[in-house]
Amino acid sequence: MQESKKLPPKVCMTAAGFLVIENKVLLVKHKKLGIWLAPGGHIDEDELPHTAAEREFWEETAVKVKTISTLPLLPDADNSSYHPVPFAVNLHWISKDIYKKRLASENPEKRMTDKVWRMGCEKHLVFTYLVEATGSIEFRQNVEETDGIGWFSLEDLKDLETISEIRSEAKWALENQELKKG
Repeated sequence: MQESKKLPPKVCMTAAGFLVIENKVLLVKHKKLGIWLAPGGHIDEDELPHTAAEREFWEETAVKVKTISTLPLLPDADNSSYHPVPFAVNLHWISKDIYKKRLASENPEKRMTDKVWRMGCEKHLVFTYLVEATGSIEFRQNVEETDGIGWFSLEDLKDLETISEIRSEAKWALENQELKKG
């Protein structure tokens, strides 16, 4: 389906974090999608992406983390502050069905929802960060949002029930974990 120039998809901003410990990455199995992903979720109104990644990681795993910038940060200036740089920013479809229904509706400008996607997201823009634990790495699964949680090695990713983008991002995080030491 070709996107309308006049009516682009409704985009929800999200953030996620990859925590790597001893050459394994912590992932959660998303309840709605049924696949393994980095812990993450929607960015709240007036929330910064890196703060959302840290909050969502905590909510889904009970592990406190801080985001790591993939590039050196400029020093804060009089009217500006600089924040961690994500290692990926990914825009992808989350519900083409909602988009199609909205375009066919009497009011195609209005955001639509369904039972699964209550926020009416048609696409997600994900700010993806490398994170490091700020305390214990003992995790606890959030059973309301996830169907599983676990540590996965680079080898484990080959057979993991997920999508290619997550495999690529997890592989990048595993291969670039030394950034958190810098």
